[in-house]
Amino acid sequence: MKLLILFLIQASFLFAQADLDSLMKSISGKPDSARARILNDYAWTNRSKDPHAALKSGEEALKIGRAINNKSLQAKSLNLMGVVYRNLGNYDKSINVYRNALRLAEEVKDSIQIAYSYNNIGGIYRLEGNNALALEYILKALNVFEKLGNKEGMSFCTINIGLIYRRQGNYIKAMGYLNYTLRLREEIKDRPGRALALNLIAEVHFDIGEMNAALKYYYEVEKEYEAVDDKKGLAATWGGIAGVFYKQKDFSKALEYRKKSLELSTRINYLEGQVHNHINLGLIYAQLGNFKQADVEFAEALKIANNMKEIYVQIDTYKSFAKYNELKNNFKEALYYYKRHASLKDSVMKQENVALLAEMESVYKAERTEKENSVLSKDIELKEKQRNYLIIIVLLILIMVIIIYSRYYSKKVANKKLEELNEMKDAFFRLIAHDLKTPFNAIFGYTEILKEDFPQLTDKEKLKFIDSIGNAAKQNYQLLENLLMWSQSHTGRLEYNPLQINLKLNILESKELLMPSAKNKNIDLKIDCDDNLTLFADQQMLTTIFRNLISNAIKFTYPGGTVTIKVTEEPTGVNISVMDTGVGMNEETIRKLFKLNEITTHNGTEGEKGTGLGLILCKEFIQLHKGRIWIESEPGKGSKFIFTLPK
Repeated sequence: MKLLILFLIQASFLFAQADLDSLMKSISGKPDSARARILNDYAWTNRSKDPHAALKSGEEALKIGRAINNKSLQAKSLNLMGVVYRNLGNYDKSINVYRNALRLAEEVKDSIQIAYSYNNIGGIYRLEGNNALALEYILKALNVFEKLGNKEGMSFCTINIGLIYRRQGNYIKAMGYLNYTLRLREEIKDRPGRALALNLIAEVHFDIGEMNAALKYYYEVEKEYEAVDDKKGLAATWGGIAGVFYKQKDFSKALEYRKKSLELSTRINYLEGQVHNHINLGLIYAQLGNFKQADVEFAEALKIANNMKEIYVQIDTYKSFAKYNELKNNFKEALYYYKRHASLKDSVMKQENVALLAEMESVYKAERTEKENSVLSKDIELKEKQRNYLIIIVLLILIMVIIIYSRYYSKKVANKKLEELNEMKDAFFRLIAHDLKTPFNAIFGYTEILKEDFPQLTDKEKLKFIDSIGNAAKQNYQLLENLLMWSQSHTGRLEYNPLQINLKLNILESKELLMPSAKNKNIDLKIDCDDNLTLFADQQMLTTIFRNLISNAIKFTYPGGTVTIKVTEEPTGVNISVMDTGVGMNEETIRKLFKLNEITTHNGTEGEKGTGLGLILCKEFIQLHKGRIWIESEPGKGSKFIFTLPK
């Protein structure tokens, strides 16, 4: 078998060399820049099918770039060669080549190649487990590509970020980035790139135990990779299919696909594929009772993995060795490999925490501040923000006054309507002013304490005061955000922009945002929604609806209770329920909920403040979608907010 594989590798190499020689002869009469472009295209096309021929082609293009002193061309050739070295597992060589590409691109201010170099360097750090540096470089690349409107470059960055989140176990964010990558690839009609995105989506479904969905995606990807002749992708897909059959205990099919994947991985020198296939062949043979052959497979996997620098390959290898030794009842060896697995994983997890901070700093550049500033300087900054908030609030109140008066001024019963409206306005403004004033009092009080007693306060007390200031600011910000959206809606400046969106992902985003509030009250948030259900809706409005309804349910639920979001699909649309186990309401309270002229403040189960403006927004946005909302509730038995949306 090994002789056959060696023969196939040698034959493939000779064929590729002849193919490349033929190409170089056919383009010998073309201009230098055209020859270099054709050779770079050949390197990219063959990066996975025949990496050695791809490297040779890239080197020839690099020589031409140097001969005509074209640094942009040299940078592109180096970036392509780095991809091939990465696929071959030579990360040291790959990152050196990428850095040379970055240096040349910066010299001539070639933004495209600068961004590709950033993303490529970030990709190597990701493979080595240094997610902090990986995200730093990838997000710099994404920023450049977005400014240029380069969707191909953006898709390379988003797929890298999706892979980082997948390794962290954050499958919601991973799926979000991978689906975004898929959309970008489809928009630019990149069929190989689309296949890669589908393959990674299949792997996420596998990770979360959705085997049928994973197998469905894998079979689709298999056809795509065969169509574009992507051998590395095909090897990875066969390995994925084998993994599903192994989980389903269909060991004969798992063995068949593993052998196919290993043969192809060996032929194209795909080291990561070789390691995974040897490991999983070992596990299959162990399940079949053939421990002798299993030992051979694991020994080969360890030999290849120890020569690689990809930390996740080593982590997976040690974990699989531990499982294998457990199957053999060799618990001493199993413990040894579990310890090595845990040690490597812990080191990566520490870096992943840093990576999340790096991402936040990169995305929210406007919020970067000097970390060494004293609490006093933060106090000054906070007061400036308060002043800005007050200016915005005054403007909003003026806008609302204009809206209220202009809407009814021209009517025959103007005097009576204006009188009623004035009463409503006064009551509404009193509530808004009260709910705005309370958090500001907390902010002013705590900042004065910090300023006057700063040296005497313990670190724990300072952190407590800062946390209280933050909570008060967040409370004001949420009210301010609802006021802004309400005013935009009533002045016609809020655009209705429906898109095809995944409903469960939208709900999960709101859940993540509100999890701190739920955890503070030990409330369980449950979601019952089909993963693949999509709607044609305005994403911003839908997010506002879920945020307000879930926040309202948490507010009126006792500690230790449950809030459930349930979606039922109907022929023409969906029914969505937000249910809580809280205080409930009588009929009089329900009647007043969606009326601006009867809006009242109700405190939550732990004294949380609120005006009810969020529920009015929900009703207006649901009606914009041609839906309707109603409430089922009894005092002491919780509440159920139900609304419909057409598909």
